[in-house]
Amino acid sequence: MTETPSAAEPVTTFAFGPWRELRSGVYLTVAQPESVNLGLIVGSQVTLLVDTGSSPAQGRALRASITPLTDRPLAAVVVTHWHYDHAFGLGAFADIPRIAHESLHSRLASAEAAAEAKRLGVDPAELGQPSVELAVATALDLGDRRVEIAHLGRGHTDGDLVIVVPDADVVFAGDLIESAGPPSFGDDSVPDEWPATLDAVLGLMTANTLAVPGHGQPVGREFVFEQRGRIAAQAAQMNEPPRPELPLA
Repeated sequence: MTETPSAAEPVTTFAFGPWRELRSGVYLTVAQPESVNLGLIVGSQVTLLVDTGSSPAQGRALRASITPLTDRPLAAVVVTHWHYDHAFGLGAFADIPRIAHESLHSRLASAEAAAEAKRLGVDPAELGQPSVELAVATALDLGDRRVEIAHLGRGHTDGDLVIVVPDADVVFAGDLIESAGPPSFGDDSVPDEWPATLDAVLGLMTANTLAVPGHGQPVGREFVFEQRGRIAAQAAQMNEPPRPELPLA
């Protein structure tokens, strides 16, 4: 379950913990680096993986780790956004549909992604690309289980996807939500739109919904509502014009 680059490369350990079942047929593992949540949704016929890990080798190990959980084949993988800990394992899934927002192709082909791959000791040419790009929403039938995948708006990035498992009342929200610490704002974040996107996430949740954040323990609706308020406050603060300096008396 681990991959360690050679001594000539940056020293980064790629590993993940055991799978645990959150609700019937919905599993979670935590991968390193970055303690990122990766999900597996099992239907009566096929399965769906949520996010791919931080390297192609970690993605391959992730695929192998599913075998003890179920004998149902992996039908597809969906990526919640383009950041390396979620998307850099795509190269391990070239033989199945790879679902992502339409912005991921250019993001993963960017100089920024290449530089991040090199920092991790990963060949940028092996990163892989989505094969199914969506602008708004799609759905998958896993047998007795329907999974909905939607771009509800921009926030943590311009291409965040949310994965909903209605019968289990579980939502995978990627880094739109974080419970391991404060939400991460980067150059590719859209703070002004993030609260409205979380309003849409909240609209999908009930009092019993389990929301799986990109990092940290799964949370409920109240947590998401409170984090939405903190993000809105931070966005407002970032938009405040600088106060003019008062002349010295």
